[in-house]
Amino acid sequence: MDKYYFARDRKNSCQFMKKIFISVLGMLMLIALAFNAFAGNGRTQKSKYRFIHNNDGSDLLGNIWFGRRPLTLADLDSCVDLVTKNTPITTYMICSGSEFFYVPSKYGRIFGDDLNGTLSCGTDTLFHRYYDNAMYLQRQGTDLIKATLTRAKANGKETFITYRVNDLHFNDTTMHCPVYYTKWWLEHPQFWVNDASQGWHSAGALDFTYQEVRDHKLAIISEQLDNYADYIDGYELDFMRFFVYCKTGQGEALAPQMTQWMREIRRKADAVAVKNHKKILLTVRVAPTLEANLAHGLDVRQWLKEGLIDFITIGTHMRIDPEIPIGKFRKDLGRDLRVPLYASVDGVTYSNFEPVSNAMYRGTCSYILSQGADGMYLFNFYLSEYNMHGGKDVLERGGEICRYRSPELMSELGSLKTMEGRNKIYSLSEGRVEYGMHPNTPLPLTISKGRKEKVSLYVADDVKHIAPQEVMLFLRTSRLPEANILLNGSVPIVEVPGYASLYDRERGLRGDEQVLCLVFPISAVKQGENIVRFDSSDNEFTVIRAELALKFGNVHTNGRF
Repeated sequence: MDKYYFARDRKNSCQFMKKIFISVLGMLMLIALAFNAFAGNGRTQKSKYRFIHNNDGSDLLGNIWFGRRPLTLADLDSCVDLVTKNTPITTYMICSGSEFFYVPSKYGRIFGDDLNGTLSCGTDTLFHRYYDNAMYLQRQGTDLIKATLTRAKANGKETFITYRVNDLHFNDTTMHCPVYYTKWWLEHPQFWVNDASQGWHSAGALDFTYQEVRDHKLAIISEQLDNYADYIDGYELDFMRFFVYCKTGQGEALAPQMTQWMREIRRKADAVAVKNHKKILLTVRVAPTLEANLAHGLDVRQWLKEGLIDFITIGTHMRIDPEIPIGKFRKDLGRDLRVPLYASVDGVTYSNFEPVSNAMYRGTCSYILSQGADGMYLFNFYLSEYNMHGGKDVLERGGEICRYRSPELMSELGSLKTMEGRNKIYSLSEGRVEYGMHPNTPLPLTISKGRKEKVSLYVADDVKHIAPQEVMLFLRTSRLPEANILLNGSVPIVEVPGYASLYDRERGLRGDEQVLCLVFPISAVKQGENIVRFDSSDNEFTVIRAELALKFGNVHTNGRF
């Protein structure tokens, strides 16, 4: 009997020690995974090339690329394939919505859900189609995030959810139709910013000075991290949609609270990473200057010091800034920047929302990459027009300009090499301030009688290696100027009035505005800063736009303008 109990005790003791060993081993593995989730995910990796495509989600859910017909999985796969199959895109991001969701959530309705007609106004049938398509995906056992990221993964791409932190598309109460408002937003007007001075729909922005707002957003983000861990390599917080988080002047006071909020998101992402035995990167898209970010409550430098983010993208809202100050952003952060840095380019430009032309895309992306970006980020790079026109270019009058995007154009924009020798337009922003962000431009520039002024346009091309065939300077001015205009000290060869129409530079002219096209000698242009000097002898005028076009060859062989 004693031997039996001794043997049983020894067996129990061995089993107990085995359990302890397994528990300790498991704990060590969890610690290792946690360490990898924190330290091994790129937060100290200064450079990593990415070519990022951000899809806003609603265009796919609405099946806009196929003329808004009822969505099918084949349609959705085709849209993803256009961007990710045999293309240089490295990273595919799909937007999950903000307060309106493109996928099921316990925190709100799916985009377009009118609750069986109880919220319908009779004029929102198109809006309801988004919901119908979401329900179709649900019946197929999937949703927009799962379907698109699974397809992108199958095509070998890195995959992210991008979350619009404070989307303002549907918070205008003058719409007078309840289906356009989210329940949480409508029920909590005490959490609105109520500051209409910042920009479009800013009065209805959620105010992040309230703990309740930050908790609400954290819950949404946590839900998505939990639900889609299997499908993502990372999660992006898109602060540029939209860049309003508090009343004007409250940003610096809000910054510590936003940093604490970022810590909580980082902890959640790391916990999900440990649980799922994988890395989950956390990244942000923010404004192009540290000052603008801090004024809106975003202390990017502190986030970097604490290792809260794995890479940064700087961007603008809607209108591109053709000389977005990525070099200055990198310089200002100095040694605190220990992660990759990218810059995004949007689909429209100038104050009247002109679509960016092909050559302007090349000029802007060339500038970004030449200024030290680790890669490119395409925002709202829709291919709907390309798809709807059978893969053919949609040309403007004259046939030189194309303002619609294509997979071919997309494939060029990821590197300076692929844009080498391609037709380009280097330009400056008109200077419109949006949500407190000042673009990197001296325009509009008023030149008084008898005064000399100058502007500079940066050219990334090595024009000594591959020289352009023609150098054109387009100037939009408030009136016909009487002035001497020089490019790097060179006088123009000729003024060609017909080029303004041929190259579609006359859109939205107002009052007495004029567009000049001056053709300069090839030798006048150089790689780097190109100085345009104005000497007004007889009248005062304002330079509204400045665009330097380099024609390297025929548009059929060297790309549409």
